[in-house]
Amino acid sequence: MELKLINENKLKITLTNEDMAALDITYEDMNYDDNTSTKRVIWEILDRAKRQTGFDAARDQILIQVHEQKNDGCMIYVTKIGTQQKTAPQYPSYAKSYKKLYTGIKKKRLLYMFECSDNLLDACRQLMLMEYGGKSDIFADDEKYYLYIEDNREHYLDMISEYGFLVNNPFFSFYLDEHAKKIIAADAVQTFAGLFT
Repeated sequence: MELKLINENKLKITLTNEDMAALDITYEDMNYDDNTSTKRVIWEILDRAKRQTGFDAARDQILIQVHEQKNDGCMIYVTKIGTQQKTAPQYPSYAKSYKKLYTGIKKKRLLYMFECSDNLLDACRQLMLMEYGGKSDIFADDEKYYLYIEDNREHYLDMISEYGFLVNNPFFSFYLDEHAKKIIAADAVQTFAGLFT
């Protein structure tokens, strides 16, 4: 494994086939939407990069680009693309290249961030009134609450933005897995709203 600091905002990671085998990852499986083990491996590499090069990816929004090398392993570029507004948490973006670079994966769930539990509770109560029946999970970190909700394409989901902020990043699960704690799973909207009725 080679870690090369290109500049203060960009890191190049070169993995050989042997490195990838040792880390138990493959190029084809590098999917942040579904593959938790790959997410953890990338953050382990970034932790090592911080110790070796000083590159700290934890506080900024980042773009991760993965390029397959024809004969051996892959190259990963991690670029800091700036901090988001103060009201929104920091999340990584992800791009993967085959012959052509593309960004993003179709979202199947939505993430909303709430400044306090009261705002989250109000949103859950409104969803209950509208008979929302999709899957939902609630996460929390040291300062914020998060509602990770199934996108059932209903227009009333826009109402949640009256209480919290939509996190517009298809790879928010990356942040949740690494930095937040799941406090209610599966039917979080109904469970949380039901605790206070």
